[in-house]
Amino acid sequence: MDLRIQRTKAAIKKAFLQLRSQKPIEKITVTELTKLANINKATFYLHYSDIYALSDELEDSLIDEVLTGLKVQENFFDNPQQYALEIFKALVAHRDEIDCVFSGGRFALASDKIESRIKVALFDSSPAYKTRKNEIIVTFLIQGLFHSVKTPRMSGDMREELAQLSQLTTLVISQIERPTVNEQ
Repeated sequence: MDLRIQRTKAAIKKAFLQLRSQKPIEKITVTELTKLANINKATFYLHYSDIYALSDELEDSLIDEVLTGLKVQENFFDNPQQYALEIFKALVAHRDEIDCVFSGGRFALASDKIESRIKVALFDSSPAYKTRKNEIIVTFLIQGLFHSVKTPRMSGDMREELAQLSQLTTLVISQIERPTVNEQ
């Protein structure tokens, strides 16, 4: 990508994040964003159709960053406890960015987008595990982990919270349906 385009998009994203940290997306105008980014409206519209297209790109980029950090995705069904811990740690590591990009009315989109992307990856790599029950279990696990991170800040070392999440995760994943030998 051309260096000028990279700089322009970086300026747009920086201005958007600055505005997004101050107000809901519905209150952000292209005019104020372009003024803050020091570009004109035509330049903005060369790259994005509207504020929501920009937000979608940033959301997807953030989710990519969160999921890229997961180390054990390919063997979720072999070690779901470890995978759940990895999801939790990745969400905690990106909590401030998630809070900013998905604040206000877009909050529910974050957990839904993360859940959708993880499910696709999990069931594409292990199709024998794709049952309605397992889909519900994975939804419960991902949504639960996401919302536990979104609750008020945890204590500094998080040991107690991790122990509680570990116990709950163990109960949830014990319900996973394992395929028979012929299905694998």
